[in-house]
Amino acid sequence: SSATLPVTFKCLEEINGVDKRVTRFVLPVGATINMDGTALYEALAAIFIAQVNNFDLNFGQIITISITATAASIGAAGIPPAGLVTMVIVLTSVGLPTDEITLIIAVDWFL
Repeated sequence: SSATLPVTFKCLEEINGVDKRVTRFVLPVGATINMDGTALYEALAAIFIAQVNNFDLNFGQIITISITATAASIGAAGIPPAGLVTMVIVLTSVGLPTDEITLIIAVDWFL
């Protein structure tokens, strides 16, 4: 998480003795790339929107959603509502209506 980076820097550099050059490069990259929850959230939300709209997804479209959600989560910022912004990319990749994101916004604060 981006919020815990300062504490993680301190722990690695001062307590564990890891070189500052290594931590300053690896930790921000890892915090950005390792957003598994965002990728799952975007993929499941897209499939939910497809089901609500009676849109039958074939295997290729599900794979497209999965790959696009993974790529979009890497590009998302490390803040909680970032997944909603990149979800537009996931929905348009398979032709789902982007205005249905409002269904997800209603419960996003709870997640």
